[in-house]
Amino acid sequence: MFNILANWSYCAFCCCIFGVFCNVLVANDILLDKVEVSFKDKKELLDYPTRLEISDKDKLLQHSDMAKSFSKLSGFSMMRKGGFGSEIFYRSQGGARMPILLDGSSLHGGCSGRMDNAISYIDTQSYHSVSIIKGPQDLRYATVMSGAVLFEREILRLAKPTYLFNYSTLYGSYARFDNNINATIGDERYAVQIFASDYKSNDYKDANNNKINSKFHKQNLSLISSAILNDTAVELSFDASKANAAYADRQMDGVRFDRRSLNFKLEHDLNTKNRLNLSSFYHEIDHKMDNFTMRNPSMSYQISNPKRKIKGLRLENITTLDNLKLYAGLQREQNSYKNKSASGNSIQNVNAKLNNQEYQDGLSFDTKAMFLQGQYMFDESALFAGYKNEHVRVRDAWDNEWQEYGILQKPSQRYDLNSAFMRFERYYENLSAYIGVAHAQRSPDFWEFNQVFGYANNNTYDNFHLLKKEKNNQLDTGVVYKNKTDEISLGLFYSKVNDYILLSKQQAFNTNALIYGAEADLSLKFYDILRLEIATSYIKGVNKRQIINKKAMTNAVLNRNDALPQIAPLSFKLGLGLEQKNWFAKLDMQANSRQNRIASGFGSVSGLDSKSSSGFAVYGFSAGVMHKNMQVIFGVDNLTNKSYAYHLSKISANDVANKNDTKINEIGRNFYIKFKLHI
Repeated sequence: MFNILANWSYCAFCCCIFGVFCNVLVANDILLDKVEVSFKDKKELLDYPTRLEISDKDKLLQHSDMAKSFSKLSGFSMMRKGGFGSEIFYRSQGGARMPILLDGSSLHGGCSGRMDNAISYIDTQSYHSVSIIKGPQDLRYATVMSGAVLFEREILRLAKPTYLFNYSTLYGSYARFDNNINATIGDERYAVQIFASDYKSNDYKDANNNKINSKFHKQNLSLISSAILNDTAVELSFDASKANAAYADRQMDGVRFDRRSLNFKLEHDLNTKNRLNLSSFYHEIDHKMDNFTMRNPSMSYQISNPKRKIKGLRLENITTLDNLKLYAGLQREQNSYKNKSASGNSIQNVNAKLNNQEYQDGLSFDTKAMFLQGQYMFDESALFAGYKNEHVRVRDAWDNEWQEYGILQKPSQRYDLNSAFMRFERYYENLSAYIGVAHAQRSPDFWEFNQVFGYANNNTYDNFHLLKKEKNNQLDTGVVYKNKTDEISLGLFYSKVNDYILLSKQQAFNTNALIYGAEADLSLKFYDILRLEIATSYIKGVNKRQIINKKAMTNAVLNRNDALPQIAPLSFKLGLGLEQKNWFAKLDMQANSRQNRIASGFGSVSGLDSKSSSGFAVYGFSAGVMHKNMQVIFGVDNLTNKSYAYHLSKISANDVANKNDTKINEIGRNFYIKFKLHI
């Protein structure tokens, strides 16, 4: 797996030189990979009830596909693609409505069909924390519509010299084999961290013994160097990943998933009340897909090689006074795309055609933003508020031709976005209550633009038929109870989105949408050994404007008050287990109800609705024991070998027209055993 080093050695060399300069040893009391017997979320709810932090990152590695692990969290759902890299949704919203952020920077895949989304390239083990923002209640990193997932690193500050080494390995059904290694070495001033991982699996089988095209192999490497110099802390990091994966939801497989990222962070205390944070980032995605390397081609040989570059910087000043904390900052991000593709009658022929081609530039995005966010603490309550202004400029490969020939007057694709929120929180001894309102705006993303070159209905190229920006007005409210052993939370949201963007076959539409729902979580401990966990979530979406699909293959009209497409059904989760300091045993159940509210032929950048889906309930069992610095975990998923598929799925326009139900079945009964060692 360490051949990753050879491919991107020049960036890795920079990190290593920085680390050697730092002259290192590291602190015993710092554990980046926490040893926790039970898989339990750490919720700092009383301090921040609209944010959930996942302290045990292993929970996101329980399944080979990270999206499957996210689907076990309240409010999350998934769209199966194959063995890894499936889509995740929060409150049934994905894509640009639920950004995935790496230390404040966004990451996108290269494929125009979303074969490679952001989580295809992420290794959770190399980040210190994974957090979920609920609703548009934060503006510091990105415009949040339904929620956001934050993978974050803090600049490492150590108390004394020491060494740290963690290793884990997992073996499971269908030759699933996971290996993780991380090491830290440093002292009070300098530190180096190394993370390496290797994940692979063969094709799995569903409960009906059908083989699902899902084998994959993924490797990751992260090198992080940091230095603490008086009032200044700096960090330089390099991340690389490579993978290949078979896909069951399309006619091509991913034979290359290459990522290179270089990041720099600086934190400087200007004085006792002000801290300056500066970060810059560069992400490069090189993706290749074909229909012959991992399967037999049906007709001609097809190959495509998209690439994407994302670069930017972020500057933020944090002011801390007695009861007031303010965040003021500037952001800049540039995102460019290019591609080349070929078809032929043999492998040699198609590869030769691809190699002789030049890359064709595609859509590029340039985003500039400024924000101000703050919180004021009263004796038993707090007020949070923020405002963000963004300017987005979108260009495509034909901009110069439009300007040169002027046959048609192409409108300028510029978007001015304004977003704001305000939230009030009330604190009691073991209970918090909150209510927040927000207005969030976003421009169409790459995949929505790419559908119709930025024009709604794809029929008239003028200022009146551009895709408009989405405008979300949302109310969030809830209560949280927490003591030493128990947690109970209830959250409700009501969202009215003007100019909500829907897609269909070669079409994009602005409509109005109403989306509302609730999430409830309960975790109780009895007799100091028995743990009961219950979670449920429900979302309903309603279309509020009539849409006529002029190129529809079925269901040409979406009427006012019809169901909004791509909405997950009611979900329910139950866990019952025994837990003590050094061991645990747990039985869990996940159930989804039938979903009849669909809009066939309409959907989002991830997929289209086809037809209703059946409900299901699946069970799992896990147990673990810890001795000193070692831990062993054993688990069985889908105990009863239930045949089932999630409602959300990538359905093409041809599938809709032919009334095919191409939902991908989940894995049948499967086993895994995991060993962890901490030194």
